[in-house]
Amino acid sequence: MRGLKIIPMFLLLIGLTYAGMLFVQGNSEEIVVKIWGYQSPPIAIGFVVMTSVFIGMVACGLLCSVEMLVLYIQNRKLKKKIGSLTVSQKTVVTPPVSDVVTPKASGRFT
Repeated sequence: MRGLKIIPMFLLLIGLTYAGMLFVQGNSEEIVVKIWGYQSPPIAIGFVVMTSVFIGMVACGLLCSVEMLVLYIQNRKLKKKIGSLTVSQKTVVTPPVSDVVTPKASGRFT
């Protein structure tokens, strides 16, 4: 059943790919891209836009992966710290029940 969850995502990606192809076909004016010393041959403006969107998605994915790795490492450190705190708290002697002071209600809210 877990495999059925991927079918809607697959269909969505097929639809987005088709929409991207229609976008490139609709924006077929040719431009020349100049980056520093590089000059590209004439390419469709729709292709340039779709390529920049793709590069942005890849860059965001990489940055999110790095952030998730940092959070994973922090999570492991905190779990170790919690584990060491619970071990040290088990060795602490608790006071007898008779020494514990119980708070008395003021009666204002009754």
